[in-house]
Amino acid sequence: MAFVLKTVIKNVDPEDVIQCFHSPEFIKFLTAGQPVKIHKWNGIDNNKKASFSFWFFGWRNMSVIHENYHCNKNYLSFEDMGVILPFGLKSWKHQHVVEPHKLGSIITDKVHIDNKENSKRFFIYPIMLFPVIIRKITYKIWFYFLAAINKRCVSRS
Repeated sequence: MAFVLKTVIKNVDPEDVIQCFHSPEFIKFLTAGQPVKIHKWNGIDNNKKASFSFWFFGWRNMSVIHENYHCNKNYLSFEDMGVILPFGLKSWKHQHVVEPHKLGSIITDKVHIDNKENSKRFFIYPIMLFPVIIRKITYKIWFYFLAAINKRCVSRS
């Protein structure tokens, strides 16, 4: 199953968005308010790993390795490839892309999920996609309010 979410961030340069994706504060904010514990996150470059737990009728562990990292001043792309997956998932790939948009920047989240039992997909997929779907809101909160007020990871002059 493939899922794509595009979020336009108005009046924010791609360079500023890219800088935030490298910030632990930004990553913590994206999971704030969710039943998620980040155990390890040491960056998004190739071969960097992240592990976390999320609560859904018990704590579920998940870990990913970052691959296919490409970055320049106005473009960022990397993938989270599932290593340890909950709910009997067979595979997880979450591609993050930041690029210029006529209104500022656009963040694209592309998720590919595959599970062993098709009968469970209607139960599992919403659980796994919720943290990605909510980013439509959390990205905007971060860039429009928090980053502007606190200048967190955004280098504005």
